[in-house]
Amino acid sequence: GDGDSESGTTAGDGDGDGDGDGDGDGDGDGDGDGDGDGDGDGDGDGDGDGDSVCGDGVVEGSETCDDGPDNGAYDMCNVNCNGMVGCGDGITNGPEDCDENAVYCDQATCTFIPCDQQEGGGMMGVFDFSYIWVANSSQGTVSKINTMTLIEEGRYLTDDAPGGQPSRTAVNVSGRYAAVAGRQVGSVTVFAADDEDCIDKNNNGMIETSTGANNVLPWAQEECRLWHIDESDGINGINNTIYRGVRPLGWDFQDQNPVTCEYMTHNLWMGWYPNGNEGRFRYLDGTDGSTIEEVSVSPWGSNLTWGPYGGAVDKDHNFWVSGWHGPLLKIDGGDYSTQLWTNAIQDQYDTYGMALDADGNPWFGGCSGQVLRFDAQNETFAAVGADTGGCLRGLMVDSEGRAWVAGNGGCRLVEVDTNNQTITNPNIPIPGCSEPVGVSIDAEGYVWIVDTNGTAFKMDPDTYQFQSVGGLSGPYTYSDMTGAGIALQAVPQ
Repeated sequence: GDGDSESGTTAGDGDGDGDGDGDGDGDGDGDGDGDGDGDGDGDGDGDGDGDSVCGDGVVEGSETCDDGPDNGAYDMCNVNCNGMVGCGDGITNGPEDCDENAVYCDQATCTFIPCDQQEGGGMMGVFDFSYIWVANSSQGTVSKINTMTLIEEGRYLTDDAPGGQPSRTAVNVSGRYAAVAGRQVGSVTVFAADDEDCIDKNNNGMIETSTGANNVLPWAQEECRLWHIDESDGINGINNTIYRGVRPLGWDFQDQNPVTCEYMTHNLWMGWYPNGNEGRFRYLDGTDGSTIEEVSVSPWGSNLTWGPYGGAVDKDHNFWVSGWHGPLLKIDGGDYSTQLWTNAIQDQYDTYGMALDADGNPWFGGCSGQVLRFDAQNETFAAVGADTGGCLRGLMVDSEGRAWVAGNGGCRLVEVDTNNQTITNPNIPIPGCSEPVGVSIDAEGYVWIVDTNGTAFKMDPDTYQFQSVGGLSGPYTYSDMTGAGIALQAVPQ
């Protein structure tokens, strides 16, 4: 008798749905929203506030998902019911190595991108800067030259008194720190490449540092000199004789941080030739110059006037040291044990400069005009190619396996294919040169040659086109002047 004409129903509510609530939605609550709770807000919880219950397994109200008791699990709804837990949520969870807010994270898989696969990989991706550090031996300073702009951005005293005769520089794998060896007084000095790593020694809130060749600050004022050690720190037996002072330098490295790809710890090898026939070497803490280990090798050679001459660290952290005419030394990077090779071929070929290829094999330039290679695995020496004439001095190997050797008589550069062990070009003229001595490679792969005529030359390795930086003062520099040598060992090629 309610007039709703529902067939077979006896509700008598007049809405025709048979539930007896009179609202026609069939839920029996009489509020017409169909949720069955009678409060008319449509959320089904009966409290009349119109909100939803996250965790009930029902997507309702403002929720975008709701997986009930599984909320918060990986690939399920989060505990707030407003998004999924998984790759892209900005939180590292579940099987993820990282997420979108992390640096060097693959956005599709939330895994770390290997350091050697990141954009700008290789040496350019490793270096924070690209500088070459050239020792001005006669002036007792070192110049910091931007390899991209060819501008000398700083010049620094390397000792607190004149006559230090700096002759070797070595840059660490990130390019942030440069070490300079003084061969006359026996010293090691480390500089920061960037102001942010310098020390505000006078606490005035500013960094006082050189800005170029005409702005060499007094020793006590330079705040980008981080530390300095000399005879007072036990580098003794040199007695102000140039052939006994510090020469070999080589930065070590640790494995990269997988997140930042930075090499966090940088320790430094150095060596000298104290009184007597002894080679002495120290492994230094790169942060302050304190001694971690000292190694003595005696006898160093057969009554050699000159002591340890050049050094480099290989990919296994071993320190290789060569003498003029030999010998060749390897100091194990793990237990500091030593191996010494005194093969007569080094004396025969008058070996001089040394560098390592990507496999850690030492290569030598010789004043016989010959290039020499040492097979580190088989422990054998072999001459490479024909006599190029004149004296071959410093050398460096690039990431493509090309060794570049400074040649005297005449003034030139020699190109060597270390992969195929052949001389590619025995005579690349260097326009305007006088006596090239050291060679290095910058972050972009350009070849740098230091010439004693006051010039550093930059050469395109493919076109042999040259640029130059002048105004240097008696430059005489060997070793890893840019950091490319240690980068070749540390960075997968």
